[in-house]
Amino acid sequence: MAMIVDEQKLHTIIARPEPLPEPGTLSRAGKVFFVGGNLPVHETLETMFESFSMESTDLFHLSFGTHDDFFRGEEMARQIKKNFNVRLMGKIPYPAPAHTIERAYAAGVDMLDISAADMDSASPDERRSVRQDFRDSLAAAVRLLPRWSTASTLVLGAEPPATVMNDIDILLNAGVVPLVTLTTSASPYRSGDVAAVFAHLGSGWERHHATMKPFLPLISLTTPLVLAEKAGRLQSVINRIHDRHLLATSDLRRHLRVVPAKDSLDSAGL
Repeated sequence: MAMIVDEQKLHTIIARPEPLPEPGTLSRAGKVFFVGGNLPVHETLETMFESFSMESTDLFHLSFGTHDDFFRGEEMARQIKKNFNVRLMGKIPYPAPAHTIERAYAAGVDMLDISAADMDSASPDERRSVRQDFRDSLAAAVRLLPRWSTASTLVLGAEPPATVMNDIDILLNAGVVPLVTLTTSASPYRSGDVAAVFAHLGSGWERHHATMKPFLPLISLTTPLVLAEKAGRLQSVINRIHDRHLLATSDLRRHLRVVPAKDSLDSAGL
């Protein structure tokens, strides 16, 4: 899937970066519904139903909170998957242990974005420890989730362009989908440098044959990348049918992995 940088979108995003979603907020932009994992479930679902009936949604993006609040996002994921036949992407803002990833997947998360913690105030030893935990967390997610369903968001502005491009290559080589967002801290960089990062990102996805279609609603919203060739009407219909098939296959795969384990625990009286 070839993607290129749209210059007009590039300048718009540099001027007004899309804010990163928070676990206590609910909003929608384009075809993406951003859901905070710490929100009250039933009240949030009512609002989501009203909005969903008025405008189509291609992706639910669920932001989990801290370690201690994970169970809130877990229940939110379970209810979203139960009530909406739409792909669900989760975002965990810390190096989650394997059992947390398993619980998120069992609750209904189709794609999982595990992003590096803020390490600005950490000591060198603490940074090394967090980076190792982060690598272990991504490796656990890659083993559990379907191929190219584990992602990690890199923030351009928090890190310079050269570092972000290097991290893109590292993630792709590990089977992780790199995503890139901008912060206002990226504004001093020349637009050519920012464009180079996104061009490198798009070419990296294509070079590694990463499955990017499930991420397209978010990519369209947060990056200047667009498809190199627009699909015709017939191809759009075929793509939508294929997308529904992929979603059904993903749900079946989760059922086959999760239900036997649950039955085994039940039979053991656990």
